[in-house]
Amino acid sequence: MSFALILVSICILFAAAGQILMKVGMRQVGEITTVRQLFDLSTVFRMFTNLYVVIGILCFALMIVLWLAAMSTLNISRMYPLTSLVYVITAIVAFIFLKEDINLLRWVGILLVVGGCFLIAQT
Repeated sequence: MSFALILVSICILFAAAGQILMKVGMRQVGEITTVRQLFDLSTVFRMFTNLYVVIGILCFALMIVLWLAAMSTLNISRMYPLTSLVYVITAIVAFIFLKEDINLLRWVGILLVVGGCFLIAQT
């Protein structure tokens, strides 16, 4: 596996970790159900001072740096479809650790995404 593909793999892991961390943080912040609540300064302050949200954002920032490095050598038409593995990893981690429900149809979709990524990686 090339260095760039290793970077893409790490990007995928950082993106999934960032999503999960931000979800955990937003569970602590609480539900946002209106536009007014979303743009309320106290809500914004709670979001961006929550440790999990901040670490999740940092995961995304690091992911961007690694992504740019991988972009310098790989074709975007090969790289970008692989990012769909973020959905797979995030769904599995959410199922295991956040106790989110995943129905059969979603599992089938996850398997199709994995199959597609396998085909892309072979080219």
